[in-house]
Amino acid sequence: MSVPSQSQCAHAVRRGPRSEAGAARASILTAARKLFLAGDYQSVSLRAIAREAEVDTSLVSYYFGSKQALYNEAMSLPNGPHRIIAEVCSRTDPDHLGEALVVAFIEAWDGHLGLGEPDPQMQGVVQALLSQPDAFDAVREFYTDHILAPVVNLLAPRFGEEEAGVRASLGLTQLLGIFTARYVVGLRPLANLSASELVVREAPTLQKTLTGTVPRG
Repeated sequence: MSVPSQSQCAHAVRRGPRSEAGAARASILTAARKLFLAGDYQSVSLRAIAREAEVDTSLVSYYFGSKQALYNEAMSLPNGPHRIIAEVCSRTDPDHLGEALVVAFIEAWDGHLGLGEPDPQMQGVVQALLSQPDAFDAVREFYTDHILAPVVNLLAPRFGEEEAGVRASLGLTQLLGIFTARYVVGLRPLANLSASELVVREAPTLQKTLTGTVPRG
């Protein structure tokens, strides 16, 4: 059985209403997310995803190109940390970045889950990610391009590229560590802190890491 070309798939999609194409794509994402969370990356095939979504396998390739690209989109949460960081950096100056990041993370995650509740979907994402081949290379690339880059770009005019990279790496390690413990692991001492207390405790420390004077030993 021959696989339709991309132009043939596009023609087939255009024959129906635009809403049907959107529904097919959404069904594929839903099916992919379900299967990736239930199994591991290696065991989930595009054919299995198409069967779960009740679409032709060629449409999966047409919409997403590759299994890795589909995985990346299916497992990316709407309030993922990279989106929060990029949005905060687009509207905040360096001197208020610490508090803005902490507040944005709390608003996104407390609103998504309820105060201090661990997120089963994010737990599944972490487990699925680590089962991929070359997982740590993928994580490193993702951190560099999507997590660190917005903060580095914001701090670089003041500190230079290299120093901005160090400050961003230390600051975001601190921030993401706290929020992983609060929302993914569900560590009770952090999960039980109110939003206002977490901001009071964490924002000044994070701000000092990002823009404060570096002690010289």
